[in-house]
Amino acid sequence: MLRVGVIGCGAISVIHFDAILKNQDAQLVSVCDINLEVLDKTTSKYSCNGYVDYSEMISSESLDVVHICTPHYLHKEMIVKAIGLNINVVTEKPVVMNMLEAQEVECALANSEAKLAVSFQNRYNPTSVVMREYVDNEVLGQLVGIKGFVTWQREPESYYANSEWRGKYATEGGSLVINQAIHTIDLIQWLGGELTKVDGSYSTKAFQEYIETDDTAEIYFEFSNGAKGLFYGTNAYSTNSPVEMELHFEKGLLKYMLGKLFLVDQEGELKELARDFLPGKTGKNYWGASHEKAINAFYQAFTAGGDYIDLVESITAIDIISQLKKAN
Repeated sequence: MLRVGVIGCGAISVIHFDAILKNQDAQLVSVCDINLEVLDKTTSKYSCNGYVDYSEMISSESLDVVHICTPHYLHKEMIVKAIGLNINVVTEKPVVMNMLEAQEVECALANSEAKLAVSFQNRYNPTSVVMREYVDNEVLGQLVGIKGFVTWQREPESYYANSEWRGKYATEGGSLVINQAIHTIDLIQWLGGELTKVDGSYSTKAFQEYIETDDTAEIYFEFSNGAKGLFYGTNAYSTNSPVEMELHFEKGLLKYMLGKLFLVDQEGELKELARDFLPGKTGKNYWGASHEKAINAFYQAFTAGGDYIDLVESITAIDIISQLKKAN
């Protein structure tokens, strides 16, 4: 039985708690949050130990796994400390804020027996799995092009202005590209394969009064097989629209929209291949539907072996973001 702790009891932690409690190989033993009111509610709800200081928790509880659900700027320090104690880590994205921090985590892993998993859960979505099968098996020939669109809403007065860490480079590391859009950027590179060129820019179109970071970005990709990719994203739309993607193959087209993946036939008709969101799933549909699958894959690595999304797999998206230029 894996003894599990969670650092950070905010909104995203709910999905982690749900996955931990459902997993027969895991036992939630402790949680940590600096907000005493939130901490008290969480410990009461889950009947577990509570800490304000995460260092005290990971030093005291003999944990096998710790989940990090904190603001971005805290990830690197917490990961390195946990790994230094040979505690395995599941962290929310982004794993770190930049490539320099990634090097520190890589060094810590090299000197530890611990493992690190990163929550790029959308790779486990049923639609993503089918997309990958079409790419790997060349069902429609080689991939020629891929594009993704993220048009979401983050109300500046509630989401940014009332937050101490969002909207600042020092604490969030960016906004749209590293927080909301990073999942779609990851899927584009995961499906497209080895990158040979990345060029793009980020800017603040709507929220200059509230943030110093980006609310809009565009990226151009070239892949080693000759395929081309495009990405556009913004946090300044009127609502959280479902992510849209398109995969252009030599012999056909796949379209992802409204949480469903479609094959487009020669007449332009849509045939549904897979869908992501089923009744009873925890969380908002634009987060993706597969946190539980990603967490279970990591836990399974201890009991039965298997793959999970590690530092090497997760860092390409951070590298892509680091290559973007600030638009004038």
